[in-house]
Amino acid sequence: MKQEKDFLREKFVEFQLRIAELTRAVHEQADTFQTRERDLYLNLFEVLDAFENLNETIQAKGDGFDKTTWSLAKTIRSIQRKLIRLLKSNHIVQIEFPENKARMEYCKIVDTRKAVNMENETILSVVKHGYIDKQQGRVLRKAEVITVLNR
Repeated sequence: MKQEKDFLREKFVEFQLRIAELTRAVHEQADTFQTRERDLYLNLFEVLDAFENLNETIQAKGDGFDKTTWSLAKTIRSIQRKLIRLLKSNHIVQIEFPENKARMEYCKIVDTRKAVNMENETILSVVKHGYIDKQQGRVLRKAEVITVLNR
């Protein structure tokens, strides 16, 4: 009887160790997946930034474009919209500031300017858009903004 109890105790300890090992491995895999996913999204955000810069250039120099150039510009906008749809389908959306006020959990202030007729922390312009995962409620990239600072 003693031998059977020892055998069962040994098996029980083996199973507990195996469960702990598998649990640790699952957590490591989840962390690795989240890191890779975050890196992928950050790279996609850089592509969106490049599209936005292209659109600004197109708008600035659009008067001198011929039909072919306008067709290319239309294709670029189409690709940008597809990328935005892809992100939205994964619950990733651009951070919006409805009150036009900087909130530290959503943005990083890269510059400040004086504007006497406005309140401090009012956003003057967005240098880079921020993005949030609505499903998980986590900020993937903070927006880079220029705000008002009256001293």
